Parts: sequence; structure tokens; C-alpha cells
Amino acid sequence: MQKKFALALVAYAVLGVLAWTTLSDEAIPIAGWNLKLRTGTLLILGLLVFKSALFYWRTRIEEQAGSKSAD
Repeated sequence: MQKKFALALVAYAVLGVLAWTTLSDEAIPIAGWNLKLRTGTLLILGLLVFKSALFYWRTRIEEQAGSKSAD
């Protein structure tokens, strides 16, 4: 599980670097706000990283709780 999480973080980092280097920094009007394309993309990637981290931590906690209850 730890190896998959590490690979996912590396993949997110690569996507972030690619998004930063390839996307333009144009502003897009969204609901009265001017959101830059790079910033929006990085925000979405950040949310995916956060979701992945929460899943990993929850799985580790559940495994530790399961091993303690088996003792």
C-alpha cells in the first residue's frame, strides 16, 4: 500500500510540473472571479493529493486497529 501511495504522489508531482510548464497563465472568468488556468489545475491536483493522503492514512489506521484487536 505504501508503494502505491508513493507512486501516486510521484505521478501527481509529474502532472503538476507538466501543468505548470505547459499551460498558459490566462485568466478564466468563473462566477465573477478571474481564475488562472494554471492555478485552477494545480488546485484540482492538490485536492486529489489530499484525497489520496486521507485514504492512505485511513487504511493505515484501520490496519493498525485490526492488528491490535487480533492480539
